[in-house]
Amino acid sequence: MVQVGDRVDLFRPTDGTRPIATAATVLGVTGIDDPLAGGLLLALPPEAAKAAIKQPPEGYAITVRPA
Repeated sequence: MVQVGDRVDLFRPTDGTRPIATAATVLGVTGIDDPLAGGLLLALPPEAAKAAIKQPPEGYAITVRPA
């Protein structure tokens, strides 16, 4: 579903509607065959990258922005 070049908003599920990053470009997608084990490589600004490094136990959520 998510492809290289897409733009996404990145959230922690426990933070409600406050995104870590908005309109982040997807640089890479791993684990395409298994969405539960897959991951995304995102281009994030420095402050968002610092916040995203602290991975929560529940993982992350994204919304894909329209092209």
